[in-house]
Amino acid sequence: MSLFKRVAALGVLSLSLAIAAPASANIIQNGSFEEDVISANSWRAFTEIAEWEAEAGNQRFEIWNNFKGVNAADGNQFVELNAHPGSNMAFSIFQEFATVAHQSYNVSFAYRARANNREEFSFDVISGSSALNWALADHTTSGWTLFSDSFVAAAATSKIMFTSVNPLTGTVGNFLDDVKVTASLPEPGTLGLLGAGLLGLVAARRRRA
Repeated sequence: MSLFKRVAALGVLSLSLAIAAPASANIIQNGSFEEDVISANSWRAFTEIAEWEAEAGNQRFEIWNNFKGVNAADGNQFVELNAHPGSNMAFSIFQEFATVAHQSYNVSFAYRARANNREEFSFDVISGSSALNWALADHTTSGWTLFSDSFVAAAATSKIMFTSVNPLTGTVGNFLDDVKVTASLPEPGTLGLLGAGLLGLVAARRRRA
């Protein structure tokens, strides 16, 4: 390979790394439930909200804005999972998002029980034939807890979903906020070593030339 081609290849790699860096941004849209704006210190029920869908028929979404002494974990608003069902079914909200097969992703969200520490829900990430599943129970009503994990995508589209367990169909419980999915990136040290190695190759080629 000529010196020009090696330098060009290095430039392409640098551009690729520059493009890859923003992949650490949140892939989930409206992850803090701020897009459907409501008045401060209040709540409101919606039949639809931005970016999220409901699994159960005729379920409404309930958005709170720093209401009844409960402040959001991120921003000013958060969602209550158990909100105004239209049928005697478990509550479930979800969002589908684009992924790259075999790419590793980090996932996190904030949770706070509304009424008591016996409230429960399940959390799933479904990607092709693979799935990440948690059953979460016994949480505090006095503050937010941040949960995090990782998964490897198995398809071009994946789905994140929250489903009520206790109360199953009751309308009091399970606050959610700050839902995030981010692509895992190589450690900065690894990128630095890779870049230094490529620069060394270019320098050696120049000396030989």
